[in-house]
Amino acid sequence: MRRKKNSKQPTAEIISVGNELLIGHTLDTNSNWIAKQLNRVGWNLQRVTQLRDSPDAIISGIRESLRRRPLVLITLGGLGPTHDDMTLAGVAKALRRPMQLNREALQLVEEHYRRLESKPKLTKYRTKMATLPRGAAPMPNPVGTAPGVMLKQSGTTMFSLPGVPSEMKAIFRTSIISYLKSFSVKGPRELQLKIAGIIESALAPVLDEARRDFPGLYFKS
Repeated sequence: MRRKKNSKQPTAEIISVGNELLIGHTLDTNSNWIAKQLNRVGWNLQRVTQLRDSPDAIISGIRESLRRRPLVLITLGGLGPTHDDMTLAGVAKALRRPMQLNREALQLVEEHYRRLESKPKLTKYRTKMATLPRGAAPMPNPVGTAPGVMLKQSGTTMFSLPGVPSEMKAIFRTSIISYLKSFSVKGPRELQLKIAGIIESALAPVLDEARRDFPGLYFKS
């Protein structure tokens, strides 16, 4: 059942988790890519937050975002099997929900390893990727191991995606984009003008006049 489209832009926020982002080792290309996808289907991305691999940082970041009541909150990174993959545990604590082994997620993880090993063992590191906050639903990962995760909290739909770009994009395309389109209005139309021979300070009053004449448009120089 498709939702009735609204003339008001639906709102979204992104939280990227990873020490590598905050020490300058890795550029957050995931948020950039998702921002483009949201814009194309008419969503208003209001905020992008980067957090360390820290339970306290994740808990406070999730709660702060939920207080702003975005329609969608997307977290990126921290879904893997290692000690520093703690996003879902942070989400669970932020929402005051217990972590539980999810049978559907476990099946997805097991199916992935069956393609790699004849008799895969479900070690504690592998079952960690199938342990989700209570009430969450897994989303298949077409190109990797850790499933994506969807859950709802007080009017906000939360999506948690792996930090590996190819995995993030695959899950987004197969499980999320259609959901976003069911809410969204038409994507914005854009016009780019290249102006030569004039300095920006001389162009500023022209832009001010255009903003007054067309208050519903966004101008950027």
